[in-house]
Amino acid sequence: MKSIAVIGGARPNFMKVAPLYHELRKHNIPFVLINAGQHYDPEMSTVFFHEFGITPDYTLSPSHKGREAQLKDITSELRDIFIERSPALVVVVGDVNTTLAATRTAHALAIPVAHIEAGLRSFNSKMPEEYNRVETDKISSLLFVTEKSGLKNLRKEGIKQGVFLVGNIMLDTVRLFKKRVQCPQKSPFYFVTLHRAENVDDKQVFSNILDALEKIAEDAPLFLPLHHRTRMQAEYFGFSKRLHRTFIILPPLSYTEALSYEKYATLVLTDSGGIQEETSFLGTPCITLRTETERPITVEKGTNVIGGVTTESILRAYRAYKKTGFPRKKVSIPLWDGKAAERIVKELKRVL
Repeated sequence: MKSIAVIGGARPNFMKVAPLYHELRKHNIPFVLINAGQHYDPEMSTVFFHEFGITPDYTLSPSHKGREAQLKDITSELRDIFIERSPALVVVVGDVNTTLAATRTAHALAIPVAHIEAGLRSFNSKMPEEYNRVETDKISSLLFVTEKSGLKNLRKEGIKQGVFLVGNIMLDTVRLFKKRVQCPQKSPFYFVTLHRAENVDDKQVFSNILDALEKIAEDAPLFLPLHHRTRMQAEYFGFSKRLHRTFIILPPLSYTEALSYEKYATLVLTDSGGIQEETSFLGTPCITLRTETERPITVEKGTNVIGGVTTESILRAYRAYKKTGFPRKKVSIPLWDGKAAERIVKELKRVL
């Protein structure tokens, strides 16, 4: 059987890569795993790989001095590997810079691409991730979709061939790790993540969000694992003292630790796409600190509420949740059953 190349670059990618990695090995499908090195902390990445039981065959060292420099470096290094290994297929996940770089590189070498988590759309052109998603889907030969909205989005864009609704592979990982979580703090507490460029790179938006969270912190402690981008922008805007006044700052968390905070929090406030899905799966109330979501099923059937990015809109969403007593909810979403990797590998075997 011909081999494939599986590419990941940032920590959220490897939550999706891990189930695929183990399923490919189970079926004795030859593959190489490439860590494009988009994550800032190599030591933390190593811990992450150990936690998931995966070992990259290659680890790249791209620039972290801006998007274009990073794309250029990843493209150059991946090209050399693809020429050396001649994979029959390149598999990419998610919507980070690595996803787009690997897709373009494979396309230039006439290697077919499979995109896991295809079809998601926020319809927010300011998001780099949105551009990455759209461009990746245009090029991909196989598109593995997590929810029905993805099918609809792809059809609107004229993409109808090679599209498969397989469910959410990241929740394969959640299902496995859910058994390991333990309550990390005395309840009640809230868990916050904040890192998206459109939130923390805009001084006014960043300040508006902090204004709301400062008010919310009067009700319960807010625990925040501080993202590199958020820390840098807080220093640049002079918000560092506000961060330390508002939040209990956490060190970088392992996947099990992060999942523990998500499961046992009274409320999660986040601008992360993946956490919207994880909290819906866990039944934890969630307010998304954005004006939209590319994962609408988490609002329709999950526990997610769109809070916006103004102080008043966030507080409005918070007060509504508070009024109902932060109810937990048993959620059932089609194909979010821990078997997405099985469905993906079945299709990959057929193609290979």
